[in-house]
Amino acid sequence: MSRLTVNVLVVLVAGLVYASLGFLSSRTSVNGGLGWDGPVYAAMVTDHDTQRGSAINKLVPAFPLAAAIPYAVTGNILASFTVVNIVAFVLLVLAAFVILDAQSAPLVVKLCAALTLAVLGLPTITAAFNPGQPDLLGVALVALAVASCETTGGLLVGATQVAATLASPVGIIAPLYGIWRSWRLRQRTPHALVVFLPALLAWVLVQVWARGGPRGLLDLIRPSRVSADTALWDEFAFILFGVYFLITSLGGLTILLWSCPKWIVDAVREKPELLALVVPVLLFIATAGLDVPRMIPFLLPFWLVVIGAWGRGQTAPLLVPVGLATVLTLLTQHPWVRMNELNYFVDWFPYSVHAARVSGVTMSDADLVGIWRWRVLIAAGGLAAFATWRHRSTLWVNP
Repeated sequence: MSRLTVNVLVVLVAGLVYASLGFLSSRTSVNGGLGWDGPVYAAMVTDHDTQRGSAINKLVPAFPLAAAIPYAVTGNILASFTVVNIVAFVLLVLAAFVILDAQSAPLVVKLCAALTLAVLGLPTITAAFNPGQPDLLGVALVALAVASCETTGGLLVGATQVAATLASPVGIIAPLYGIWRSWRLRQRTPHALVVFLPALLAWVLVQVWARGGPRGLLDLIRPSRVSADTALWDEFAFILFGVYFLITSLGGLTILLWSCPKWIVDAVREKPELLALVVPVLLFIATAGLDVPRMIPFLLPFWLVVIGAWGRGQTAPLLVPVGLATVLTLLTQHPWVRMNELNYFVDWFPYSVHAARVSGVTMSDADLVGIWRWRVLIAAGGLAAFATWRHRSTLWVNP
């Protein structure tokens, strides 16, 4: 069976798993199932009201534009959001496979990555529960833009780069990565670099429009604004939750990588353009405030490249670490839990619950600690288990 056939089959199966989990986990009852920000994007689609909502809502024009296509057929905005999310997930898995294939990752690593993406809480299952949000589409289009740099050239690369910058402000990492990669590979002709220019211009134009002009864009770097945006990082609970989501951002696969940071460093040394996929995202994460959990999934393209490079470079059998990573993915993402408003915030936005920032969702700190203590211990135990495997595999390879 050819690699293309295997990839297509796995992508389809992963899509079915994602859709099934979304169906089983139910959907939010907020705003008629549209979710917390859904009415804003619905107005953009149905009434062409582009002034609805805040600057944050205006910074993701790709989501309402994409939803307008199924809406023109179905006339149902909730169904349109759901269709966009399913298509976005399929694109995300497809992009993941392209990225992993470019790193010559073993099949077992690709299968583990597909399963991980299918059960990943952020942004996949949460998007199924709260369909009126652009996070999944944003991550998918950014990953697709990164994948296009690995395989093609010309108009397709340019189109995916523009799509990434229209899908999220974090999409700026895609053209930055492409430019740096082309430069490292000595593809420095004007033709090779100009393909990224439309995406950069699109990013600037969207930023200026959404923020009410150049002054609004410059306001982002005002010291008092930056200080306010990063203030929550002074709190231990915020740091703890943030670190947990960073360590588990690709389920057990990132726990595996964090168990030996040298693997991450080696991948960056081999491909220094990976810094373009991680440094800007970390800046967005640092200034995201309560939305930190929604920013962390934009590290997925970086992690996919790194885990692919890790798999390619291993000489010891991979069944044990990949199997353990799969178990840890299930334990940290707990896809069997039926989603509701309480679980949505407790599981994926716990600091907002701790700080009583969510109206209608309350839980005592004792109960919250009781839930999260085990999750932190699972992640810590996973790091220890991978460290033990690494030590034994070293002895196996070099007795």
